[in-house]
Amino acid sequence: MQIKAPAKLNLSLEILGKRRDGFHDISSIIQTISLFDNLQIEIDDHLTLESPGFDLDPNENIVYLAAKNMRKQYAVNVGARMVLQKQIPVSAGLGGGSSDAAATIKILNKIWSLNLPFTELIAFASTIGSDVPFFLEGGTSFVHGRGELIRRLPDCEVGWIVIIVPDFKMKAKTKSMYSYLGEDSYTSGGLSRKLEARIRNGGDCPPQLMFNGFLDVAKKTIPSIKEALSVFNKVGVQEIHLTGSGPSLFTIVKRKEIATALSLLITHKHQLESYVVDNVSRDKFQV
Repeated sequence: MQIKAPAKLNLSLEILGKRRDGFHDISSIIQTISLFDNLQIEIDDHLTLESPGFDLDPNENIVYLAAKNMRKQYAVNVGARMVLQKQIPVSAGLGGGSSDAAATIKILNKIWSLNLPFTELIAFASTIGSDVPFFLEGGTSFVHGRGELIRRLPDCEVGWIVIIVPDFKMKAKTKSMYSYLGEDSYTSGGLSRKLEARIRNGGDCPPQLMFNGFLDVAKKTIPSIKEALSVFNKVGVQEIHLTGSGPSLFTIVKRKEIATALSLLITHKHQLESYVVDNVSRDKFQV
């Protein structure tokens, strides 16, 4: 069985505060986008993971972790051969690993004939990673708690999106970025709720309601973000947003040809990794 695993953007991401369990409460509007990894899984005697052209340690990969934990928790007596083809940039704030893990859970639920209800899949996914539950359905959602509480929203009419992925490597990036947050990074979640109300009432996503609590921290800790912001400004873009804990930045434009022209300029003149995407509905990725 084969499935596309989509990337995501945080149209808003507010951090409300630190929890007693060490995680943080968030309030976020998340949207799946048309940038994909591909995952193929078939039943096998052993549990293996391959990723052609991509250097990975299966024992440290979230896909392998999801499969190993699922097999153990539900006492499955067979394995699986998993082949992951990466297209989503790694540790970029685009959710590639979490999406791959969610795709793994959905496929294994089918081919191992577990037939777990969706509520059980959500509960299991939340033990693998905070963004994994969202990716079980994708689309547009309001996400809160530490990421395991999800409210479906109508499709958000975002428009065409240009993404810049600055060159940046940090071990345990998300955990590290959360550790840099201070009290001044925390907000009430009000902007996310306002954006949720706009989406529910009309489907539009006003840029002035988009906010990311990591932006100031990311500017201070990720030098390449300043270059990417400058490049966006040089090509005439002023409304710029961070996704996840970074480093990827995005802007929204109304027409595909404008988005394509901007991305080509960013890639060829300024030598930065850039993508043009649009939003993807949740009904595109059901197994």
